[in-house]
Amino acid sequence: MILSDIKFHSPQTLAEAFILLGELSEARIVAGGTDLFVDMKQGLIEARDIISLHKIEELKGIGKKDKRIRIGAMVTAQEIISSSLINQHIPALADAAGSMASCQIRSMATIGGNISSAVPSADLPPSLIAADATVELRCSESSREVTLTKFFTGPRETICQTGELLTFIFVPFPPPNTGISYQKFALREANALAVASVASRLTLKDGKIDRAAIVLGAVAPTPVEALKTSEFLSGKEPFQSLFEDASLMAIKEAKPISDIRGSVWYRKELIPILTRRALTEALLQAQRKSRTKK
Repeated sequence: MILSDIKFHSPQTLAEAFILLGELSEARIVAGGTDLFVDMKQGLIEARDIISLHKIEELKGIGKKDKRIRIGAMVTAQEIISSSLINQHIPALADAAGSMASCQIRSMATIGGNISSAVPSADLPPSLIAADATVELRCSESSREVTLTKFFTGPRETICQTGELLTFIFVPFPPPNTGISYQKFALREANALAVASVASRLTLKDGKIDRAAIVLGAVAPTPVEALKTSEFLSGKEPFQSLFEDASLMAIKEAKPISDIRGSVWYRKELIPILTRRALTEALLQAQRKSRTKK
């Protein structure tokens, strides 16, 4: 398909976007375009109509709403990195955004696009899931809010229905004495997708782990909550020996494949290393916050 065959639509409001979606049922949605245009260039997908969300101001900005952090779907990775609100409460999300590709791409790639593309190696979903994030899906007549864990159904597949847009991401403020860490392994320093990644969350109470969450990325068709491993950690004192045991358990909850970036064996070798690192960093963050409040 040549460029002259493609019609580019640029609505300035959500209302205009939904009208276009109703008229152009086969249209492709573009946010930053860092995934869509690459796929089109490689011939993986075709599009005769493209609806850009770039001019919709309603979908931009990071702020507080109903005791949660609200992130517009059009917020870029660079804006996440620069946000004082994100860095104060969910630094792991800023770390994940900072690990994405190059500076040029981070200035274009959006959080909504990174989530909606549903690529298993995407950087932002693991830390968002660990932080209990939800997403708002809106159509012309209604909206619904779902947990991010239920949003993904497979590689490049989500529960988003025809006519729906992912409009906002909501992240509750973490409780006291909570640390969240994102650890990633890629094949080179920049511009590389994750071979494997792990986000972990620890909340401490009276010297023990009150709640734990471990989310594995790039080692299954969708981000995986390692529920059995998280449950194993809960209620125990946080020692490195405990983290060693948990990291080995996490391997059993992954379903990696072999591809150009790494084999099944290689990814299984990475999971315990990244899990230990993520748990150790999350613990340091949680302990640091505990000391700060005293």
